[in-house]
Parts: sequence; structure tokens; C-alpha cells
Amino acid sequence: MNEWLNKPVKTIQRPKKRGTVEYIDDQYIVVYFTSPRKERVIFPSKEAFLNKIEFVEDPVT
Repeated sequence: MNEWLNKPVKTIQRPKKRGTVEYIDDQYIVVYFTSPRKERVIFPSKEAFLNKIEFVEDPVT
């Protein structure tokens, strides 16, 4: 799961939010959303995280 750290993510359902994975440990995954407003969301498990969040693919340049 450490490979998820600092990866860009977005929510699957509305409201659409974008951010990055900020912190990971055995109990929590913290996502710092920057759009549409700045806020931190704490997910209590990997399953809860994966049900609500998807990773943003980096555009190929």
C-alpha cells in the first residue's frame, strides 16, 4: 500500500473531489482533497478507501 502514497486520486461518486493520498498506516488512509475545497478525509480501512476512491491515471505526454 505504500506505493499509493502521494498518488493522485478522485472520488467515484458525486460530489467529485480530487486530491492525493497523504498518509497510510495499518489503521487509516488519509486523503487530502484540494478540489473543490481543501479538506482531509480519513478512511478506516482499505475496503472503505477502494469503495469511494479511484486513482487518476497520469496523462501520457
